Amino acid sequence: MDHHGVGRRLPIRTMSDIIDHDAPPDRGAADLQRLPQGALGMNRLGRRFLGANLAVLGVAIMMIAIAAQTMMIDSHDRRLVMWALIPAVLGAAMVAMLLARPVARDAKRICSAAMKVAAGDLTARTGVQRNDELGEAAEMFDVMVTRLDTVEKERSLMLSSISHDLRTPLAALRAAVEAIRDGVAPDPDLYLAGMERQVRALSSLVDDLQLHTKIISGTMELKRSKLDLTELADEAMETVRPLAEIRRIKLLLEAHERVTVDADGSQLARVVRNLLDNAIRHAPDDSVVLVQIHRTDGIASLRVIDEGAGFPPEFRDRAFEPFTRADEARDTRTGTAGLGLSIAKGIVTAHQGTVGLGTGPGGIVEITLPVQAAR
Repeated sequence: MDHHGVGRRLPIRTMSDIIDHDAPPDRGAADLQRLPQGALGMNRLGRRFLGANLAVLGVAIMMIAIAAQTMMIDSHDRRLVMWALIPAVLGAAMVAMLLARPVARDAKRICSAAMKVAAGDLTARTGVQRNDELGEAAEMFDVMVTRLDTVEKERSLMLSSISHDLRTPLAALRAAVEAIRDGVAPDPDLYLAGMERQVRALSSLVDDLQLHTKIISGTMELKRSKLDLTELADEAMETVRPLAEIRRIKLLLEAHERVTVDADGSQLARVVRNLLDNAIRHAPDDSVVLVQIHRTDGIASLRVIDEGAGFPPEFRDRAFEPFTRADEARDTRTGTAGLGLSIAKGIVTAHQGTVGLGTGPGGIVEITLPVQAAR
C-alpha cells in the first residue's frame, strides 16, 4: 500500500479548494464536513485504502485461480482457498479504516487551521504531531504561520511608531503655517526656521526608514575603501558638536594609534553619528561623551560612552530591534523612530562586524570591525 502517495494527495487537494479565490466562500467548509463521512463512516481516505487493498487481493485471487488451472488443483481445494480469502478481504477493510482514520483526522486539522489563517487568525496551529510526510507538512505550516504572525506584529509596530513620529512635526508645521497665514506670527523668520527644523526631522525619518528597508531586504550596497577609523570618528564628532554644546556636553576622542579598516565611509560615519546622537540625548547636562578607539588582534573597536543612567535592564535584550527605545515617550525632541541602534547593527553586520551594549556606569555601545574586512 502506498501510504505516502495518499498522504500527499489529500492535503494539496483540500488546501487548493480552501485558497481558491474563485470558489464560493463555503466550499472549503463543505469539503471539511464531507471529509469524515461516507459509507459505514468510512472517509475518502478509507475508501482509497480499501480500494488499494482489494486491488492487491484481486490480483492474488487471479494468480491463485490461474495457478489452480495450470496445476490441475481439484475443485474442493480451490473452494477452500477461496473461502480462506474472505477473512483476508474483511481484514483488509478493517485495516484500511484503521489506517485512514488518523490520517483523515490530521488532514482535517491542517485544513481547519488553514481556514482560520485565511480568515485572519494567525494564532491558529494544526496541533498535528506525526513522523511522516503529513506531519512534516503540518510542522511547516505551523512554522509558516508563526513567521507570518511575527511579520504582522512588526508591521503593526512599524505603522504605530511611524504615526507617532510623524504626528509631532506635522502638527508643528501646520500650526506654523496657520500662524503665518493668519498674520499672527510675531516673528515669521523664527517660525520659518522652526518649520525648516521639522522638515529636516521628517527627511531624516524618511531616510532612516528607507535605509532600514534596504537592510532588512539585503539590498544595501557597500562602497568599501581603506579609511582611518580615528579620522572618521573625529569628523562625526564635529558634525554633532553643535547639538552637544547646547547642553554643555564635552565630546572627547581617545585613540592611541590610527586604526585602518576596509569599509563604506558614509555608512560607517552614519553609525558613529547615530551612536553619538543617542549618547548626547541621554547624557546629563555639563557631562562628557567619550569615544574610545583601539585595535586588538586584528579587530578594531569603537566605544561610545556617556555619563547618563545607562540602558534599562528590560531594554537591553531588545535594544537593537527596530522601533524600540529606552524611553517609550514618542517625541521627536528626544529621538526619531527608534531605528538608530537597529540601523547601526545592520550596517555593522554588513561589514562583518558586531555591535553590543557595554556594562555601565553610564551608557556604553561598542562596535567591532575586522581590520582587514573581507570583500
